[in-house]
Amino acid sequence: MDIEDNITKCLNCGKEFSGKFCPNCGQKANTKRLKLREITEDFVGSIIGGDNKFVNTIICLCYRPGHMAREYLQGHRSRYYNPIQMLMWIISIYAIFSYLIGHDPISSKGLFEDMNNVEAESSWDSFYKLLKDWAHTITSNKLYMMIITAIVTVVPYRYAFRKHKILRKDGAKLAMNNTEQFYALIYESCMEMLLAILILPFSLISESAEEFVKNLNNHDDFLLTVILYKQIYRIKWWKCIKRCILAYILSFIYGIIFILIFIVLIMIVYTAIYGVKEFIIEQ
Repeated sequence: MDIEDNITKCLNCGKEFSGKFCPNCGQKANTKRLKLREITEDFVGSIIGGDNKFVNTIICLCYRPGHMAREYLQGHRSRYYNPIQMLMWIISIYAIFSYLIGHDPISSKGLFEDMNNVEAESSWDSFYKLLKDWAHTITSNKLYMMIITAIVTVVPYRYAFRKHKILRKDGAKLAMNNTEQFYALIYESCMEMLLAILILPFSLISESAEEFVKNLNNHDDFLLTVILYKQIYRIKWWKCIKRCILAYILSFIYGIIFILIFIVLIMIVYTAIYGVKEFIIEQ
């Protein structure tokens, strides 16, 4: 007998109905108890989805990342995964793979980790240790670092490519705003982590491969950035390289300013809690 012939009570809202879906809340009539199969299906479905956006985004990241980023910014949102969600999934996949093989060449222990065991002898030492602990927490997390790096470099890249515009389907030619630049840079981070996943098995047998993976977060990602923005704006290689070099120089300056602002904010919080007198150095 079909389910339409039966009266079902919705386990979500309690409404009685006949059919495959509750007319009140939309939940399925055939709601089973949670088992291992449901967990597996939910996990795979959350990644791949019914329209294969995850797989399509992975494929595009491998050979046409800039075209995909441009289409996403032009409004083709249903074809591709959200950049931030994509970055989170790729980092998670990398973490799983590196755990399974027992090796993580780009594992960051964080900056200033050696300060964690340093005993504070003065108020300045306490503040210095607090600053180091915060920096360690941020730099030891790949997701934090990539998002913060994208935030810091948004303005430099927007300035470097300010004369270049993207043609939308409605005929408008628009320069990327800060949010669009941020999404483009997050896609570049996805490219870095995806390449790290592909090279990860080779890092076990080759020191050069391991060194390459380690440098992905430093200077070796310059080529990925050039490829991304060349495809986004459809410009010549030499123009894109020149613009990216300018963006790198500006990003270095912005990075220093960002760090100084971070230190000042920590100092303000510290003095608000412990008072200004705590910063008097005993002679």
